[in-house]
Amino acid sequence: MKDATLKCLFVSSEVAPYAKTGGLADVIGALPKKLREQGVDARVVMPYYQSIRNKFFEHDKHFLTSYDVYLGWRIQGVGIYYDDQIVPTYFLKSDTYFSRPELYGYQDDYERFAFFCKGVLEMLRYIDFMPDIIQCNDWQTGPICLFLKEMYSRDTFFLKVRTVYTIHNIKYQGLFGREALDVLELTNDYMTPERIEYHGAVSYMKAGLLYSDKITTVSPTYAEEIKTNEYGCGLDRLLGQKLYYKIQGILNGIDYDIYNPETDKYIYENYTESTLDKKKKNKLAFQKEYGLEQTDAMLIGVVSRITDQKGFDLMKEQIYNMWVMDKIMQLNVQFVILGTGEKEYEDMFKHFAYKYQGRANVFLTFNEALAQKIYAASDVFLMPSLFEPCGLGQLIAMRYGTVPIVRKTGGLKDTVIHYNMETREGTGFEFEECSGYWMYKKIEEAQWFYSNEKEHFRQMQINGMKKDFSWDDAAKKYQILYRTMI
Repeated sequence: MKDATLKCLFVSSEVAPYAKTGGLADVIGALPKKLREQGVDARVVMPYYQSIRNKFFEHDKHFLTSYDVYLGWRIQGVGIYYDDQIVPTYFLKSDTYFSRPELYGYQDDYERFAFFCKGVLEMLRYIDFMPDIIQCNDWQTGPICLFLKEMYSRDTFFLKVRTVYTIHNIKYQGLFGREALDVLELTNDYMTPERIEYHGAVSYMKAGLLYSDKITTVSPTYAEEIKTNEYGCGLDRLLGQKLYYKIQGILNGIDYDIYNPETDKYIYENYTESTLDKKKKNKLAFQKEYGLEQTDAMLIGVVSRITDQKGFDLMKEQIYNMWVMDKIMQLNVQFVILGTGEKEYEDMFKHFAYKYQGRANVFLTFNEALAQKIYAASDVFLMPSLFEPCGLGQLIAMRYGTVPIVRKTGGLKDTVIHYNMETREGTGFEFEECSGYWMYKKIEEAQWFYSNEKEHFRQMQINGMKKDFSWDDAAKKYQILYRTMI
């Protein structure tokens, strides 16, 4: 990086391609890369999970330094490893905290990520890199903002560092018992509603919100929604009345190097908007490989975490004396879903896959190659989310010429435009009311277009493929934000 005047360190609990459970990893895998292309010295730091070791680089050859981290009365050694194949990325190693099968879900998560946050700040003394901006992401990194303001503020080494705290999903707030105060080295004075207490718990997200210099969310609509009672998950008054002045919504993008039907190595046949007929070959090959009837029925694709947030309750609602999903399957459609999540919904989709063998399939896993095959093979892509901070699925779908059917919320509202037959503008179908009936009606409408208005359906596909959802614009907006802070 030549004479970069702006230095930014992204701190995240997951980063693609190293470790991923959701869209957060995709964002941190792509945004710093785009910023570097635009001249910013952007780097990344994440935990060195067990699943990473010796998978992406030869462990022993990438060791950088080691030091001790003091966490209350605990002293833990940490090792720093480094890889710059994609973006300069630091890996914080602790066998005590990160040599486990999963990324999250442990009783001591409060201690694991307090250690990570403090370890990141101490790392800066050893790596010859002092960022102008530290960009923290979701609850796992909230304590960094607090540490800098309350504990490191008198240390001249950190004097010029500013923080951005990005909310990827406000539902997950990192709530823990009072034992978290001990590892954060905080007194009981911090257990008040004015500080980091939330209904008797210590909130790591609230620490990030209160003590950061700026707050960003992943779409403009979501930035407004989280200030409301419906979407704020209990933090709406704090955000809408106290912190509103430092909140900005910047729409996520997708990595066009990865999601490109013209070059995608995982799909059956590459294509562009001018060779869109080749998309049908992907559908036929997918049907053959995964046990679906090789017909021209409209293929509905879903790639998602299978949770209540994603609107799957709507499938179980009753319309016309039957479940919505059964009513959908009365149309000339096929259905395929890829993802993992709550057992209730996994069992529901297994039931439907059995009931509609040859017309429906469910993959209760996450597989990047299979996901991209689904994007390329599907005719429409369904996202009936109760709320959606940004959503990447609809962006990827449009990139692959797959028409999105979405609920009008958050980033879905910002990115999908309902098709207008008169103007031939628009990229998909939207419904506003959170109901199974309206979801069904939009699927029915899409199926009608697919069967009877093929020219208009193709126009929707082309309109979506022409949209620019790359990271270029978002990265420029982040640069503008950073420069107002230093």
